[in-house]
Amino acid sequence: MSEPDWQLVYHAATEFEAALLAGLLATHRIEARYHGQMLLGAVGELAPTDIQVGLWVAPRHVEQAERILQQARQQNGADWQCQCGEDNAAGFDFCWSCGRDKDESK
Repeated sequence: MSEPDWQLVYHAATEFEAALLAGLLATHRIEARYHGQMLLGAVGELAPTDIQVGLWVAPRHVEQAERILQQARQQNGADWQCQCGEDNAAGFDFCWSCGRDKDESK
């Protein structure tokens, strides 16, 4: 399959996130490629939307890939605020500022 046939299904903030999601799709037998990781060196020079890493799949897998990625985002839950007042991303189980457990802050 030639490169123009692939379709963008997700913009990852980092190469690490793109690799994790590509691995998730691979567990569902969906080949994914990510491009744009070389632009991460331009942080501060380019707009944040210009340096995201794109996750691409074959057209026949777009619908399934989008569904899998949406489910993964929903399972990660919502961002949360610690008792210390610090905002934390959904993926953090402990406050990055004070170290308090996520469950203690509910």
